[in-house]
Amino acid sequence: MSHDIVNIGICTVDTIARTINEAPPPGGLRTFDDLTVTTGGNAMNCGIALAKMGVGCDVVIKVGRDALGDFVLSEAKRHGLGTKGIIIDDKGTTTPFTFVCVHSDGQRSFYHICGTNGTLRNDEIDMDYVKQHRYCFVTGTMVMPTFDGAQTAEVLRQAKDAGLVTLLDTVYTDAASQDQWRSIIVPCLPHLTYFIPSQPEAAAITGLDKAPDMARWLQDNGCANAVIKMDAAGAYCRVADGTETEVPAYQVDNVVDTTGAGDCWSAGFLAGLAAGESVPEAAALGNATAAQGIQAPGASTGIVPLEQIREFQRSAPRRNC
Repeated sequence: MSHDIVNIGICTVDTIARTINEAPPPGGLRTFDDLTVTTGGNAMNCGIALAKMGVGCDVVIKVGRDALGDFVLSEAKRHGLGTKGIIIDDKGTTTPFTFVCVHSDGQRSFYHICGTNGTLRNDEIDMDYVKQHRYCFVTGTMVMPTFDGAQTAEVLRQAKDAGLVTLLDTVYTDAASQDQWRSIIVPCLPHLTYFIPSQPEAAAITGLDKAPDMARWLQDNGCANAVIKMDAAGAYCRVADGTETEVPAYQVDNVVDTTGAGDCWSAGFLAGLAAGESVPEAAALGNATAAQGIQAPGASTGIVPLEQIREFQRSAPRRNC
């Protein structure tokens, strides 16, 4: 049986090594203190956060037929994610992998291989399976070069035509020009119930710097509802009828790690929508879920059951917008 929510997008295996302050010369060796191995990527991060909240989620991701892919599958199953839609590559492409070097000052350096995220195609996705859900969330756009743009738009079109609520989130890359952003995102907008970019992503697409202007531009180009994640300022919502709402963030005194905060926000937003909440209410739950996530190391380590997050909402102070 499928869950109400399906996430389509990127996954990785992340190995986080600390402490590494320099790379060895050719033939050299350096040691480090500890190694953490975990899954990452927007679709997996959001799915695991939902599962930890107690909200069912299925994932459509692509992995290699390798030990890394086996690890992603086992982690998905361990967290209770639906794995029927996971695509296994038979052409020798590796599962996406990131080696993270943590320096003694806390700064990080990354070595990454795109792997199967770069070869995902829409004709590999079982749309009959996708259409069994109520919510179709595509996440990781801008780093899936084959799937980005027209292929993503086609998946969203089919999902929306079948009556699903469709959502899209992106990965911020400052190397992309505005033309590149628009060529990938604009074809998707008419097929979106919700577009939920971060403020830097919305700015890169629209060329504007104020959230109300960005939201109007996105709606003028086709999306029904625009919700812009504003980091510590919370979220800005402009719904289909033109109603605009600023949703303040929650105050958090102990910020440990902002990795995956946007994915945790998306999990909270999806959970709110699935519970029948209004867009501002769902955005507030997204803010609260992200606030939980940043209080622990890792993308979703700090996520707790949904009722505990709602209790946090009832007691935690809000920031001023």
